[in-house]
Amino acid sequence: MDTTYTIQLTEAQYAPLLDRAAELEIPLEDLLLQAIQNQIKEEEPRA
Repeated sequence: MDTTYTIQLTEAQYAPLLDRAAELEIPLEDLLLQAIQNQIKEEEPRA
Protein backbone atom coordinates (compact mmCIF):
# COMPACT_ATOMS: atom_id res chain seq x y z
CA MET A 1 0.00 0.00 0.00
CA ASP A 2 1.36 3.41 -0.94
CA THR A 3 0.67 6.41 1.24
CA THR A 4 1.07 10.02 0.20
CA TYR A 5 1.72 12.71 2.78
CA THR A 6 1.44 16.44 2.24
CA ILE A 7 3.40 18.55 4.68
CA GLN A 8 3.12 22.31 4.88
CA LEU A 9 6.03 24.07 6.52
CA THR A 10 6.73 27.69 7.22
CA GLU A 11 10.12 29.08 6.24
CA ALA A 12 11.05 29.07 9.94
CA GLN A 13 10.29 25.34 10.12
CA TYR A 14 11.79 24.46 6.75
CA ALA A 15 15.22 26.05 7.22
CA PRO A 16 16.28 24.02 10.31
CA LEU A 17 15.03 20.80 8.71
CA LEU A 18 17.01 21.52 5.58
CA ASP A 19 20.09 22.29 7.69
CA ARG A 20 19.68 19.01 9.62
CA ALA A 21 19.32 17.02 6.41
CA ALA A 22 22.49 18.65 5.12
CA GLU A 23 24.33 17.76 8.35
CA LEU A 24 23.27 14.14 7.94
CA GLU A 25 24.06 14.29 4.20
CA ILE A 26 20.65 12.91 3.27
CA PRO A 27 17.81 14.34 1.18
CA LEU A 28 15.21 16.32 3.11
CA GLU A 29 12.57 13.84 1.93
CA ASP A 30 14.47 11.01 3.66
CA LEU A 31 14.70 12.99 6.89
CA LEU A 32 10.96 13.65 6.84
CA LEU A 33 10.22 10.00 6.03
CA GLN A 34 12.35 8.87 8.98
CA ALA A 35 10.47 11.26 11.27
CA ILE A 36 7.11 9.97 10.05
CA GLN A 37 8.19 6.34 10.49
CA ASN A 38 9.43 7.06 14.02
CA GLN A 39 6.14 8.75 14.89
CA ILE A 40 4.14 5.78 13.59
CA LYS A 41 6.27 3.36 15.65
CA GLU A 42 5.70 5.45 18.78
CA GLU A 43 1.94 5.47 18.21
CA GLU A 44 1.59 1.72 17.61
CA PRO A 45 -0.09 -0.08 20.48
CA ARG A 46 2.20 -2.43 22.30
CA ALA A 47 0.99 -6.00 22.77
